[in-house]
Amino acid sequence: MNVKSSEQQKTVQKTKFYQALLESGLVKQIKNPTYDEPTKRKLLEVQGKPVSETIIEERR
Repeated sequence: MNVKSSEQQKTVQKTKFYQALLESGLVKQIKNPTYDEPTKRKLLEVQGKPVSETIIEERR
């Protein structure tokens, strides 16, 4: 079995599985996942007390 037919089989199996879920009423909709790269976040340096301490104080 070559790689392409194996991938095709997986796709067919997933499609059949999702169709069975829809037909049984267990789900109403199948959403396709997004493959966008998550944005890179930069850490911010904060002057003074740690932010966690400030949050705890404000909750009191």
